[in-house]
Amino acid sequence: MATRRDSLAARREALGLSQEALARELDVELSTVGRWERGTLTPQPRRRPELARALHISLDALAGLLNPAPSPDPPAAARATNRHPDTASRHGSLPDPPTAGNASDQVDQLHRAYQAARYDDVRRLLPSVTTAVDELVAQTAQPTRHALSVRCSLHIVTAKLATKVGNHAEAGIAAERARTAAETAEDTFGQAAAAYQRTCALLRTGDVDDAEQVAASAASSTRSRDPQSVTWRGVMMLIGAVIAARRNDATEAGRRLDHAEELARLLGADANIGWTAFGPTNVLIHRSSVAVALGDPRTALNRADQIDVTRMPVGLNGRQARFHLDNAWAHTQLGEDPEAVIHLLDTERVAPELMRTNPGTHRLIHKLLTRERRYRVPGLRELAHRAGVAA
Repeated sequence: MATRRDSLAARREALGLSQEALARELDVELSTVGRWERGTLTPQPRRRPELARALHISLDALAGLLNPAPSPDPPAAARATNRHPDTASRHGSLPDPPTAGNASDQVDQLHRAYQAARYDDVRRLLPSVTTAVDELVAQTAQPTRHALSVRCSLHIVTAKLATKVGNHAEAGIAAERARTAAETAEDTFGQAAAAYQRTCALLRTGDVDDAEQVAASAASSTRSRDPQSVTWRGVMMLIGAVIAARRNDATEAGRRLDHAEELARLLGADANIGWTAFGPTNVLIHRSSVAVALGDPRTALNRADQIDVTRMPVGLNGRQARFHLDNAWAHTQLGEDPEAVIHLLDTERVAPELMRTNPGTHRLIHKLLTRERRYRVPGLRELAHRAGVAA
């Protein structure tokens, strides 16, 4: 649900500006200002310096108006069930101790934590959840399909985390274990998920040919038009577009992105089937990422102008962070350092753990610091200190 930005509207009104006057000053549609204040649209970072100037406030103050603090009290129903979505984030643990009886729910919680970019939580909780899943599988002499599918899902999140932290060997092993569990369970979509993770691991090690083969095989195995099949085919098209970009084949990358866009329209919404985040917005984010992979910063920024990450399902912090990092890279390439820092600050806001641990992010900050000569870029040095990058 969108959070109204009443303080943003109040600041505008305090200056005696109507929505129409502010829209005219910024050369945007009147409806755009209304959506900013209702919280259904977030101003693109390139718009924020001029918006801050129009409101006579700093960029930091504007960031506070655009990201109002949530209500401190969780919904009554969530309090009653102790299932508030932020429970694990606040306490660093799952709401209930992992057992065979709740193993499936616990694995789902790990996936949610991963998508929220809470990687430390996932790493800490994996051993206890793994024990619970092993107990679930061992309950019968012949493991059930459900138990094996849960084990597959656990190996998938293990592979994701290993890929994220750069442990490519462990990621490959986990993906292979997921494939074995899914094949035994005759779980088609589990097999697709395992193939996707294997593709990601292969790409990280530079095995582009093998990654291409695995992704193509998985895409051909999901030909139905049900939402899950459409989702996994679309996901394979997206990773296929990245593979083509790694080969510097812009034409093929564009063809695969177009195919993914058709599948996203068929799906009809920004969904999160199988923890994929697949939908129209994710396709647009990948268009920008592919432009980055092709070394084309202007196209990356042009694509980003079409994206409103607030439309994605709640909790996809890692995906939002990827959007901001791509934009930060593009602005850095073009020498637009203040805009790059704004995107890095947004990355820190939605995924602080990623900001502290991602080598690519640290390289960007180092580059920005070395160029800070004639004038100081607001927020850069403070950001560098928080990220653990020597200023």
